[in-house]
Amino acid sequence: MVGKYTVGEVEERTGVPASSLRQWERRYGFPTPERSASGYRYYSEGDLAAIVRMRDLVAQGVSASRAAAMVREERQVGKAARPTTDLARDLAAELVALDAVGAERVLAQAVALYPIDDVLLEVVRGALVRVGDMWHAGDISVAVEHFASNLMQARLRALLNMLPDLESGRRVLVACAPGEHHEMGALVLAVLLRRGGFRVFYLGADTPLPDLVAMAEERQADAVLLSVTTRERLAGMRAQRTLLKSLPCLLVVGGAAVAAEPSAAADLGGVFLGNDAKKVVAELGALLAKGRREPRNGSAEAAAQ
Repeated sequence: MVGKYTVGEVEERTGVPASSLRQWERRYGFPTPERSASGYRYYSEGDLAAIVRMRDLVAQGVSASRAAAMVREERQVGKAARPTTDLARDLAAELVALDAVGAERVLAQAVALYPIDDVLLEVVRGALVRVGDMWHAGDISVAVEHFASNLMQARLRALLNMLPDLESGRRVLVACAPGEHHEMGALVLAVLLRRGGFRVFYLGADTPLPDLVAMAEERQADAVLLSVTTRERLAGMRAQRTLLKSLPCLLVVGGAAVAAEPSAAADLGGVFLGNDAKKVVAELGALLAKGRREPRNGSAEAAAQ
């Protein structure tokens, strides 16, 4: 979905020489591939579609500068015509209809128009909120809700596995609390962390705390991020707070249950950075850059002092 193709693969798939791609980027600010920590360019599906469009315009006699401007304009028009709210609505409709192909089509449209962060946080999450609301209202069955969740989780896992995992990145463990089976928030966070240059070990649902602590020690983790969505799971974590406080690194606790009771993070020996995944990635990087590994007072500000 994002950062998938090297410049050589783009050349092979589009027929546009790598030298032309670099020239377009330098002269016209297009395309805009992602860069790895070592400086390598990685192009998304949306980049490929835009490159093919520009290639065709140039072949029709349009100047390269005008073609680049036209491609940018077309993408902006597409965004105006297909806001993320509409894409989320359409994705939810395809999921409820059990149409995996249709869901993939909507996702492809979203990726062609928007950065992957917006696709994950606004389109995918928005669609799943709609599906969840329909389930709570009794409009769809548990089976349909599971189909939707599992399909989106599979796509996020594939994206996570596709992204480069930098050896030099800060080591973070991302997991769901014991008994916690709602993974979407943790998966989205794991993807954004890996995109942000962290080395991510994703442990998934229902992670036993003794195993989590052991892995944090074994991998010399810089941080552990735990997701918990229900009061019951939060109470279970409180019963094991001594174990959590033995973590040799920064503990970040998030999810709906902690958002409803932010002081719970301090009870567990960690910090709550909010539930905005983009901000969590940025604030985690800032905290770790300051070198504090074991904040125990529950506030991000104090951890940074």
